[in-house]
Amino acid sequence: MNMATTRPSPGFHRAPSRSGSSGTARPSSSSRGDGASFAAAPRAQAAAPQASALRDVSDVMVGVALILGVLFALLVLALYTRDSMAVGKALTEQGQARGALVCKDGRIARGDGSLSDRIIEDGVFVCTDWRTLQAIEQEEAERGMRKY
Repeated sequence: MNMATTRPSPGFHRAPSRSGSSGTARPSSSSRGDGASFAAAPRAQAAAPQASALRDVSDVMVGVALILGVLFALLVLALYTRDSMAVGKALTEQGQARGALVCKDGRIARGDGSLSDRIIEDGVFVCTDWRTLQAIEQEEAERGMRKY
């Protein structure tokens, strides 16, 4: 004989039905009102972290730092692009002028290199690679010979 007992569910009445059949009967209206059903019971929810002023301030500071970082990166990119365009323009102008020396590479030089000077001033093109016209013609001829 099995001595284990089970706890009856509040939705089902385990007493024999009046019709004489053995087994579980349909829940009666009185048994439904006896206790709250399992499905209707409030579920345990995970405890949400409590919002605190320190956490809010730290979230704002992280957001501000990220925005400043993105703005700084965009500024550096804009300055680099501006310098690159100025170097290309200056090299094109130098290449069109035929003389004994031709500039092949250069950079943009600014006053003292401070941030305000870098942002505001246009800068001056400084050639870093001077070539003679004869050396340039010789390099072009060698490149032409290697292609064939």
